[in-house]
Order: sequence, then structure tokens, then C-alpha cells
Amino acid sequence: MTSVATRVEAAVAPEQALHGLPFVDAAPPARTDSDLARVRALPSWSRPALDVMTVCATLALVHLLHESLHPVVLAVLPIAWLTVLSVHGAYQPTHGLKRGGAGVRRVLRAGSTLGLLIWVSTILTSLPQQPGTMLLLTVALTSSTTVVRLAAGSLAARRERTRVVVAGSYDQVRHVMDELRRAPRRNLEVVSVCLPDEAGQELFDIPVVVGFEAVGPAVATWTAEAVILLPSDQLGPRYLQRLGWQLEAQGTALYLGSGLLDVATPRTTFENLGSLHLVHVRTAPRLGLSRAVKELWERSLAALLVMLLSPLLVGIALMVRLDSTGPAIFRQSRVGRDGRVFTMLKYRTMTTDAETLAVGLLADNDCDGVLFKLRRDPRVTRVGRVLRRYSLDELPQLLNVLGGRMSLVGPRPALPNEVDSYDHDPRRRLAVKPGLTGLWQVSGRSDLSWEESVRLDLLYVDNWSLRLDLAIVARTAGAVLRARGAY
Repeated sequence: MTSVATRVEAAVAPEQALHGLPFVDAAPPARTDSDLARVRALPSWSRPALDVMTVCATLALVHLLHESLHPVVLAVLPIAWLTVLSVHGAYQPTHGLKRGGAGVRRVLRAGSTLGLLIWVSTILTSLPQQPGTMLLLTVALTSSTTVVRLAAGSLAARRERTRVVVAGSYDQVRHVMDELRRAPRRNLEVVSVCLPDEAGQELFDIPVVVGFEAVGPAVATWTAEAVILLPSDQLGPRYLQRLGWQLEAQGTALYLGSGLLDVATPRTTFENLGSLHLVHVRTAPRLGLSRAVKELWERSLAALLVMLLSPLLVGIALMVRLDSTGPAIFRQSRVGRDGRVFTMLKYRTMTTDAETLAVGLLADNDCDGVLFKLRRDPRVTRVGRVLRRYSLDELPQLLNVLGGRMSLVGPRPALPNEVDSYDHDPRRRLAVKPGLTGLWQVSGRSDLSWEESVRLDLLYVDNWSLRLDLAIVARTAGAVLRARGAY
């Protein structure tokens, strides 16, 4: 770590200070060609150039395929469109963690403005083009520009690397690093960590600097483009303000961690109380219109699926009966909303003595935590193995949904003995009805650890929305076909 400390100290001028913080020259060290290639995929002039090509191509297509355009329109409309885009901030430089952004909302606002300008022009002047054609041009320009920017933004996100310094207490920094390893951002590269003291610095495999006064010098030393500042007792409001000034001079983005865990952005709003800047965290609705809509659409869809899939349901039941002795439907007590026990229905996928045999198989459990799963469970029948692979054994739970004891989307229904061993956090899963599919099912199923499964269920409970339900339903088909984690 000696070389790291030397490089940081060289960036600090002790005789100069900015309100108690080490002063760093506004111009960061010159970057090599490799640095620039790593952090920048699209140059600053790329968006105007793309828009020029897009508007020319759009006008050419309309001119050839729909209606010949007047020379005045061909000359004025491109200039007007680029001007409106510029007014709405479509060419503002992007930096920080959201590099390569397409600015779709700005393009849509620009399209609305252009349409309004054209409408006013038709009233005040005599445009040399039909109003319908001008409306078509407005929609075409907005749509084509949006599509091109989305494509360019996706390409940039794959190629760009944003260099980040993470600063905060050891526990907070460790948590962020673990999160990045669990769900890594391909365009995010943590180049340095800043801790308040030397405790724990040897546990990081990247350069570590000590003391929050070294954040600015670390940014300059490792040519970072953003700083993530996490909660710490040593980070007061005045320090944050001064650090913000310093990073502004360096052209570096500043992000403040809230300390919140698994809180979706739509649940948060910013509020000012005098000089206090607060984050208001709203709870997910448990009652009301949105919950009523959830009940209505889920039960209606379950009823429709039962009718449409009735031949398949009967066929699977016959296959289960013919493959092994025992009933086609397996009934088991599960714990539902608020701890109420109900009888869950499944197709039987195991032999009838499965529970007796389970005692001798506990030592071979492939899952951690309270779950018991075996990748190659000898109790599973031949037909049962196929049903489990494609989650067809869960189809009878559509009847549980119709009966109101389960939802189509929700946390996995737990066994009573599992609930008995829950600590505080997993009990939060019982705040809503269990579901036939859920966030953990579409994210890996049995391949996930107990901790990851619980966290995904809690994330769903705390951030529930109709939009989230629809997204999970849309992902369910792909998860079933891939059969990942199904055993």
C-alpha cells in the first residue's frame, strides 16, 4: 500500500486548502489513450451527428415514399428539429454512473414542442405542405430519433467504463462491494476505496486510501469520474458541501448513499424541511384500488387458464397415476398471508413414502438455510422429474388462486416447519399472499441460496406494484423454458 499512499500524497498540496479540504487543481491529470478508450465509447459530437443523419434519412424516406416535400420544409425542418432538441437539453454532456444515456424523455418533449410549433405555424403562416404530412414528419422524426438514441445508448453502455471511488465506513463500503459482485454493472469499475481509518483496509483487493480528506486526491490519481459517498459518522453536512465544491472543480459526479436497502426508486421522494433535505420512503399499498385490481386480474386469469388448460391438466393427472401408485394430486399444508395455514395443491412428483424417506436424506441437502432440496432426489418419479423441470407440477395451484388463498405472483408458500425456524426478516414474507410464481422463481429458483431467496421475496413485498407483477409474469415463461434451478 506504500505506492498507493505516495501517489495520493503527491496529488495533495499541503500548503493549499479549500475550507479545510486538500486543494486539487481543477484540471485532472492527463489521460492516456487507453484511459479514454476505456471510459468513453461515444465522443461528445456523436449525438448531434447521429441526429443529423437520422433527420436526413427520415426526410428522404417521407419524400420518396409518402409525398414530395417542399424545399422550404427540407431546409427548415432539420434546423428546427436540432434546435428544439438542443433547447430541451438533448446535447448536454452526460457523466457519472449513467453514461451513454439516450435521453429519451428529452427527445419526446422535443417532439411535443416541434408539433406545437408546427401547429402554430399553420395558423399564422401558409405552410407549403399539407398538415397531415407535417404531423407525419413530426411523429417520424421523434420516433426515429428515439430509436437511434436507444440503440446508440445500448451500444455505449456495453463499451464504456465509468471509474468510481467508493468512500464511507468499512461496513458500508463492504456492503456496496458485495452488491456489485452479486449484480455487477458491466460499465462500472471501482478503482479505489476510501475508509475513515486503517481498520479492514487489507481485506480489499483494490487500492485503499485512509481519511476522507483523500477522496479528492484519489479521484485525481485514478482519473475517477464519479464518487459514491456512503453514510459514516465522520461525514458531516459541511464536509459534504465542501467535497461537492471540490469534485465540481474536478468535473466529477457525486453520489450520496442513503443507507436504504432494497428500496425501489418509485417509493422515494425528496422533501425539504428548512435546511434539511430528507428522503421520504413510502410503503407498498396493502389495501386500496391497486390491490383490488390485483385480486381481480389474477383470479380472472386463473379462471381463464383453468378452462384453457383443462385437457392438459387432466392429461398430466392421468400420467402421474399411470407412472406410480398414489393419488395424482398432492395436498400439503402451507403458511399463507399473516400466518394462516391453507392446503396447497400440486401434482404428485414423488413416491407416496417420500416423507418417511426424507429423514435419511437430510445429510445430503443441497440447499442452505431452512430449505430442503436435492438435485438428484431418489424419491422423485420419472414423470415427476419432467413436471418439476418445467414447473408443470405447480399448475393445480391455479385452484388455490381461484379460492383466494394464493396469488399468481408472490413469495413462495412456506412449510409450517420452515416458518417455525424463521428469524425476524423472513417473517416479512408473510405480509402478502404466497404466489404461484415470484421474483425468486424467475431469478434462479433452487440455484439461489436461502439468503438470496429471502432477499428477493422481501424486495417484492416491500416494493410491490402492479407493474412489478406484470414484469414477473412476463419473465415466468422464459424462466420455465430455461428450467434453470428446477429440481
